[in-house]
Amino acid sequence: MLNLVQHLLIMINKLIQLPLTELQAEAFRLRKLHFGNELAFSIPGTVSYQDSSYPFQKDRFAAISVTGAQCDLHCRHCRGKLLESMIPAKDPETFFQIVNQMQSRGALGILVSGGANRDGEVPLEKFVPSIKEIKEKDPKFKVIVHTGLIRRAIANEMKRAGVDQILIDVIGDNETIREVYHLNKRVEDYGETLLMLKEMGHRLAPHIIIGHHFGEIRGEWRALEIITRVGVETIVFVILKPLTGNDRFRTPAPEETSKITAVARILNPQTPIRMGCIRPAHSWKTEMEKGAIDSGVNTIAYPLQRTIDYAREIGLETKFVEMCCSLVEP
Repeated sequence: MLNLVQHLLIMINKLIQLPLTELQAEAFRLRKLHFGNELAFSIPGTVSYQDSSYPFQKDRFAAISVTGAQCDLHCRHCRGKLLESMIPAKDPETFFQIVNQMQSRGALGILVSGGANRDGEVPLEKFVPSIKEIKEKDPKFKVIVHTGLIRRAIANEMKRAGVDQILIDVIGDNETIREVYHLNKRVEDYGETLLMLKEMGHRLAPHIIIGHHFGEIRGEWRALEIITRVGVETIVFVILKPLTGNDRFRTPAPEETSKITAVARILNPQTPIRMGCIRPAHSWKTEMEKGAIDSGVNTIAYPLQRTIDYAREIGLETKFVEMCCSLVEP
């Protein structure tokens, strides 16, 4: 008798053999069945964005790095560059002051992130009391945390502090973990961490990075199996965007990104699926975003105008939300 892991992997393998058009037709049907015609565009204000029909405010939902630009891993695709776009707050006092200032300017919430240590953990422990105080002061103010791998004791503290959501990259290939992340970890570590967080009652928004292994599609299907098996509140896809100038990286094709998204929708028909902030500024970007719509996503962060137009052309009702995409209500 097959166990759930084997069953899901067999299902995924069967689905990926089907033509993309067939997968997208079923994915879009399921998306409309369970979520109707509405498509959300997430504009949290972490980067500059302009749309002729909607006025946006900077930092309505800002990203804060608790390590500044420092990351011990020096991952091949990032080298800490992503952290440079975040607001640095390397001690709890600075962190608390920054959040208070943001709240006074009408911010809706924050993403707490940072560089990882050699165990793949973001050093969050000393910031938990500040998060707890922020949530007690204003329970409606959203605090989501990108943890990396996290120990049970800290995850428990996060739960007691009232964190609204945990974000974690799920990596489905051991070579990617070693060669890209420079970590001595296994795929199972990510699965066990996600399950532990689920059992604690955390709301989960796992991320799958499409093209993680130098642009190859390698561990994405295993990551999707883990996420589907655990059962989460939402699934976020981002697309490899090398920030280091390393020419070894290739850009995943729109057909690849669309197929992964469509299969995710078919396996998780009632789970909100998002296209997150990160994707390459490539000539394929429009096709990637249109492909995500055709593959049944609920939300796209920072869309191109051509993507907005396409959604409306095919009869979807669009709305803009100044919130991290993982929190947008479907």
